[in-house]
Amino acid sequence: MALLAIVSGCSSGAASPEGPGDALDAGSGDAAATVDAAAGVGRCDYRNAFSGHDECKAYLGAAWTAASAADDCAKQPGAGGAFVAGGACAASTLGRCVVAKGDGLDATTELGGVAATECSSAELACTTFAGGTFVAGSVCASATTDDHTVFIWPTQSCVDPLPGEPAGQSADGKVCTWNLISACTEEGRDYRDYGSCDVVRTNRPYYPVPARAIAGASDPRRADAAYLAESAWAKRQVASCACVCCHTSAAPKGAAAWSLSDDPLWADTISDEGVAMFAGYVDSSVLGAFDPADNNGFDRVHSALPSTDPARMVGFFQREFDRRGLTQSFVAGIPPFGAALLDQLSYAPQACQAGEGIDASGKLVWSGGKPARYVYVLEAGSDNPGIPPNFDLPAGTVWRVDVPHDGQPLASGLAYGAVPSGATQRFPASAPPAPLVAGHVYTLYVLYDVALPLARCTFSAP
Repeated sequence: MALLAIVSGCSSGAASPEGPGDALDAGSGDAAATVDAAAGVGRCDYRNAFSGHDECKAYLGAAWTAASAADDCAKQPGAGGAFVAGGACAASTLGRCVVAKGDGLDATTELGGVAATECSSAELACTTFAGGTFVAGSVCASATTDDHTVFIWPTQSCVDPLPGEPAGQSADGKVCTWNLISACTEEGRDYRDYGSCDVVRTNRPYYPVPARAIAGASDPRRADAAYLAESAWAKRQVASCACVCCHTSAAPKGAAAWSLSDDPLWADTISDEGVAMFAGYVDSSVLGAFDPADNNGFDRVHSALPSTDPARMVGFFQREFDRRGLTQSFVAGIPPFGAALLDQLSYAPQACQAGEGIDASGKLVWSGGKPARYVYVLEAGSDNPGIPPNFDLPAGTVWRVDVPHDGQPLASGLAYGAVPSGATQRFPASAPPAPLVAGHVYTLYVLYDVALPLARCTFSAP
């Protein structure tokens, strides 16, 4: 959770890869609810840097030692936590996040918060970032309010350049910019002038997170003309991209983890893990990327930060990586970036169980009681859908229906080929879908929202 949120700021979401329907299935009847939060090597008391609430993590698995638990506690986002050997967490009225993946590093987190309006965010934080199971406390057991920020699908804005700026690169002189977290406007322009940060901040959860400190006046880089020129260039590149929406003090609640401040040593604010990623040592391709030709020449395919000169951007951060004394052994200890998204892409759907798949009348059904914004039918064996702009329509898609962010999501029981009012058939683009072949195996993939699956299973057409 920490790496995904701190490096990205506007962080990327991904649901638990444990199985169809697990991601948003909150409740106290699950076996995870019986995990004893007191039976561990200790606890970590910390302030959640994202929600601002006090929380407690209990280290339960057999693989934890007091030393490894204390080290994990010290790395909690923000100022770290206070480890108490043998201590137990008091139960939260909001709920508990149980992470039990069979690796001996089981843990539970008593989630901070007291208001029912925070329950949906707490549930999504648990299932999305931690890959855990959310067990509702007394406050959330009967909560019905959903405060989830719905992903706004990317659109392209084409507008006249600001007064005094040169004509845009489109045929009519306009500046065209995609509204998406991985997008950039034209080089030399500020993304905030041409893209929509309000849209971008729906793409990944945005929270203010304290940044690393910037070196003082005596730092020799302040007198290094070559360094200052590279730092200024990198800053201009970042400011032309959607990263600027979350990583400045002008963001609605302040900068998220690192900041393009006025200080020329702005790169100091980035975490060591972030520097490793921006230096190209940690793969972040799972977060998606435009073809540079469709992104005003900015390349995020070969560099974690979009750039018109990815080799130069990577080189800037490789030098920062070396300056900090970081090593490849440090990189080896960093979990895969976007691990939950990677798990989603590699997940192998199993046969649909009762209450999921397709019924005798041709209606697509899924369990869990949650409505859907995206419904896919794919050829069995196709890649799983991921996030836009390049993972959301895999080859082998037979039918896909979307509901916009301001539309009414779809209840289970959607007739194959029928597009309800307010929804859009995204594939095929301009024709009815091919009829399902009786006895042929397909995959049903249903999403509560982008990267939040409700159902992922195979069915045989009736």
